[in-house]
Amino acid sequence: MIHVVAFDLGASSGRAILGTFDGSRLTLRELHRFPNQMAKVRGHHYWDSLRLFAEMENGLKIALQEVPIASIGIDTWGVDGTFVGPNDSIVGMPFAYRDFSTENMESCIRLFGREWLYATTGIQFWPFNTLFQFYWHVTQKSPALALAEQFLFSPDYYRYLFTGVRATEYTIASTSQLLDARSRSWCNEIFDKLGVPLRLMGSLIEPGTPCGTVENTNIAAIAVAGHDTASAVVAVPAQRDRSDWAWMSSGTWTIIGIETHSPITTMDACNKGFSNEGGLHGTVRFLKNIMGLWLTQECVRLWRLQGQEFSFPQINELARQAPSTALINVNDMRFYNPPNMIEEIQNACRETGQRVPQTPGEIQRCILESLAHAYAVALNDLASLTGRRFSTLHIVGGGCQNELLNQMTADACGVTVVAGPVEATATGNILVQLVANRALASLDEARAVLRTSFPVKVYQPQR
Repeated sequence: MIHVVAFDLGASSGRAILGTFDGSRLTLRELHRFPNQMAKVRGHHYWDSLRLFAEMENGLKIALQEVPIASIGIDTWGVDGTFVGPNDSIVGMPFAYRDFSTENMESCIRLFGREWLYATTGIQFWPFNTLFQFYWHVTQKSPALALAEQFLFSPDYYRYLFTGVRATEYTIASTSQLLDARSRSWCNEIFDKLGVPLRLMGSLIEPGTPCGTVENTNIAAIAVAGHDTASAVVAVPAQRDRSDWAWMSSGTWTIIGIETHSPITTMDACNKGFSNEGGLHGTVRFLKNIMGLWLTQECVRLWRLQGQEFSFPQINELARQAPSTALINVNDMRFYNPPNMIEEIQNACRETGQRVPQTPGEIQRCILESLAHAYAVALNDLASLTGRRFSTLHIVGGGCQNELLNQMTADACGVTVVAGPVEATATGNILVQLVANRALASLDEARAVLRTSFPVKVYQPQR
């Protein structure tokens, strides 16, 4: 029997998950959940990183009150990080990814050239990419660049707070648009042209690498696949010897893609919005980011402020009963961080001459049907870019509990949808720890355990 703890941090909450492996079956239990949100201070959005770390420490204490813990692993969203200075000093507050503008991004793209930048990094253009964050620091003459000894991506930073060991894990670094997609190393030309010292980034390590122990304990800290999507893909219960399936991680963001062994950096892939991010054992996650259930989360938040309280099952039931009204482009940057998501959706429908959804049920139906349509377009694009044909779409993550969206997706894509596991990110985090602890011999063995440990639900297209 071995027990490990996965810290899974998302944009709206974080969790400490206890993973227990008895030699044949893996079980998970949530020990501690805590809220997370951006803090706006003098016009900028930041993460309250020290509070998040205190919550993680609390989660580990809760675990230790119950069982001995062999190791911990940490995964988070991509791109963001913290500058660390001499004597363990923290240089400035960590910016939150929604703080950065499209204008800043476009200015940086002009510096490098769009085609060269994509052909080199294989990363799609989003305002929050670490490259564009660094560009902002350069143009604003931020003192952090001069004062810092190292930049640590979020999971690496929290692991450093636990252990004092600085290390940069590959999958989280691969989200930055600072790596050469083919050499899997930092792109010197980008750093030279930016005027950012390469020494800030440190050497890259592969997921599964031990990185010291938690201070004053013998608990190992494992650098798991630090990007939450990379961890989620580890927990996709598919047969790896087949190529007729794609995966989708569904949550605040939706990411849809495949596993492959070589990056695809054509301008066709660029124009269709695909990225090449790092996976385990030299794999590439060829994927597309789609705005996801962020739209629903923002609407629910606004309805709550208006005195209308909806759970996600309740708002989905209203959507099920509502008529179809309109489709929106969920990846339009107008939905990235608008002052009022409800009004933004209604305005988009009005401007395109469609019926404007009015009730919460109509608005949610518009969101879900638009997401399903976007998933179908992305799956068709995946097929055309890779030459593969897909019969199955594996949906993992919290969004796979949305049965209405799952059925809409099966119908729109015309494929079998396999939903589960729900806790894919934490599961992938834990599986990498178990392999690192030699409780499992390999990733293939870990995925075999996965298939016998967690149920899935299957949706067939109905039209």
